[in-house]
Amino acid sequence: MICYGHAPILLKLFNVTMLREVTNNRAEVDSVVVQSVQTNSSRLWHWLEYTYVVILLGTLTQGPVNKIWEGSSQVDARAIEITKFATYILVQAPAVFLLVRRGISKNLLKGPIGLLLLFVSWMLFSTIWATSSSNTVFESLTLVLTCAVGLYVARSFRLIEQLTLFCIAMQPGLVFSWFAVRQNWAGSVQPEDGNWIGIYFNRNSLAPPAALGLLAASALLWVVIAHRPKRWIAIGLTLIAVALFDSYLLVRSGSSTSIGAVIVFGLVWLFWTVIRWWQRRKNISLRQMLRVVYTSFLFGTVLLTWLGFQFQSALLNRLGRKIDFNGREVLWSFSWSGFKDKPIIGWGWMSAWRTQQFFHDREFWWALTNNYWSHSAIMDVLLGGGIIGATLLVVAIIWSGARQLGSVCSEISGQWAFAATWFVIAASTQESFIIGNHFMLVLLVSSMIGYQADQNDDSLNKTISPA
Repeated sequence: MICYGHAPILLKLFNVTMLREVTNNRAEVDSVVVQSVQTNSSRLWHWLEYTYVVILLGTLTQGPVNKIWEGSSQVDARAIEITKFATYILVQAPAVFLLVRRGISKNLLKGPIGLLLLFVSWMLFSTIWATSSSNTVFESLTLVLTCAVGLYVARSFRLIEQLTLFCIAMQPGLVFSWFAVRQNWAGSVQPEDGNWIGIYFNRNSLAPPAALGLLAASALLWVVIAHRPKRWIAIGLTLIAVALFDSYLLVRSGSSTSIGAVIVFGLVWLFWTVIRWWQRRKNISLRQMLRVVYTSFLFGTVLLTWLGFQFQSALLNRLGRKIDFNGREVLWSFSWSGFKDKPIIGWGWMSAWRTQQFFHDREFWWALTNNYWSHSAIMDVLLGGGIIGATLLVVAIIWSGARQLGSVCSEISGQWAFAATWFVIAASTQESFIIGNHFMLVLLVSSMIGYQADQNDDSLNKTISPA
């Protein structure tokens, strides 16, 4: 029986309890609201970052930037070149800021990333002895900047995200190029052979975005068929349409360099697909993969490349086509001769072709004085950094492949890292793609390093050691 004298006390206890419950409820509601706001803010940030990367990669295809400033370049070409340079710097700066903010672990710096950073540092350091130091300092700084963008892409996004971003980023320039040809814009088609150029400056600058769009869409289609997510049929049909559109532009460009690089991509993808199948049935260890499979892959790649160059003329004659390097043999001969003059440290990054001595010491120099690169990234590296620079890059590429042997068999599209790396290398045999301000260098670096899932995998932070 409750005493009436205790009623005020009980009423106070009741009020205190209710007040606590209301306070707790308010705290829970506030917590839910804060979490909801944080989640929405995080999603918004992700979508903004995706949009930025699409714009970034699309800009680094260089076609849109060239088209924007095309008219003005006829008035003051020098000023417009500086404007283009500033455009590339501005669009890449946020990526470098985000990379610095997120950081790179010390373990990763001990591997191929460290060697890659040594490579770009060597090219920057080459400004000291460069025969055209004013040009080298700008070219080497953009090389460092674009390599940092590649690291940012690898550090920030999972494989499926990278594939999607590369695929989407290529499309605006390709769609505008198709529209330019359809509307018969000036300079959109080469008059002598009918090859498409679109909004780019030649067929060999239109073809790489088309090739990458095709390859990224095909890799995404591989993932969709394997996973079969919701609405996978609609997604698959969309990817097929994108791949067909990009392949059409690739063929119409008439660029044998990019078509050959796509074939290399396909062969490398097929090789590692067979290895994946074999590894799952035979349960091959990573040590065996490194000793036998990877060594055989590197040897086979070098051998096939050599055979391709030795017998390509005879093969094309059988197919009824004439081999045509558009005069690049002379450029390569010049580059090789120049490399032998300074074989150890080179002439300085992208410096040789702006040096009078480089021309006057060789035959037929008067025909090439308006050229500023070798039309081969391999020759550019040898000329710019000598044996030291080339060794740093080659070892970084080989080491990066060794580190990704685990993911190539465990990820749905694990073949991408190897196939994309060798796609860029194959294309770089005849084009200067290992340069700053170019999306192909971003693709090479991001493929060498891997993707976000790799960063937390300790097995990839150390080289497989032999027994």
